[in-house]
Amino acid sequence: MAVRSQILERLKALPSQGTEDVALSLLALRNSGADPAPLLRQQHSSGAWGAIPNVDLPNAYHTALALLALRPYQLSPVRDAADRAFAWLSELRGRESHWLWQWKFRLFDRQVRFDPSKSGWPWVPGTVSWVAPTALAMLAFRAWRRESPRVAAGADMLLDRACPQGGWNAGNPEVFGVELDPHPDFTTMAVLALRDSDHGREAIVRRSLDYLAARLSTSLSPYSLAWALMALSAYCHEGATRLRGQLEAGTASRIWVLPPRVLAVAALALEEPAFTFEEFER
Repeated sequence: MAVRSQILERLKALPSQGTEDVALSLLALRNSGADPAPLLRQQHSSGAWGAIPNVDLPNAYHTALALLALRPYQLSPVRDAADRAFAWLSELRGRESHWLWQWKFRLFDRQVRFDPSKSGWPWVPGTVSWVAPTALAMLAFRAWRRESPRVAAGADMLLDRACPQGGWNAGNPEVFGVELDPHPDFTTMAVLALRDSDHGREAIVRRSLDYLAARLSTSLSPYSLAWALMALSAYCHEGATRLRGQLEAGTASRIWVLPPRVLAVAALALEEPAFTFEEFER
């Protein structure tokens, strides 16, 4: 049995608890009769999702991830849940978007390097913009064909926060005058979010793809490999073929011990062609 088929069979039998496990499994099993009801039951009264239902604060990352997972299920309860989630995301802004905080960052708090006029989505209310929630929120708005000026603003914010050598870390490229190293997972999310825009042709995106291919050339992490394979495939990068082989080899012997979120993102990346979120935008 092919590795991906084994992963899907394992996913069907595994219990999922947290939002990331449930959402990614729902997305991976979208053509296998998966039920969106468990994810809908985890939605907060505010319209958002948190990492763990009834425990963690609602946040932009898991809300956007839930929206992406629900996109294939065009049922009335799903559309109602999506309306509430997008309303919550539309109201949530990075703290630096406020004029007072822009003034503070420009004149006094200069330990970090970024343009405070360019903001995206924070993880939770009352904090500044971060790469992962901004990238997934952009993907969610495009997947559901929801027009918003926030998507273009998010792209500007991502480009402003890119590491000069290519790639992204969680937030800022430089702190106290020191350039920070990029991180593969945040880089994959950023380049996927930038693909369907003029920014996708930026030189920094090409450098970021090359960084991913080189950084993960010896990786054994199925989670990072899977996200990177989706990103490289979205841009038809020549490194995608090698990463597919690594992902299959790194997952095959560990199917019975990997958590649902890792199995699910591996199943998405091992689709033929690899899942890239572009499918929702056609």
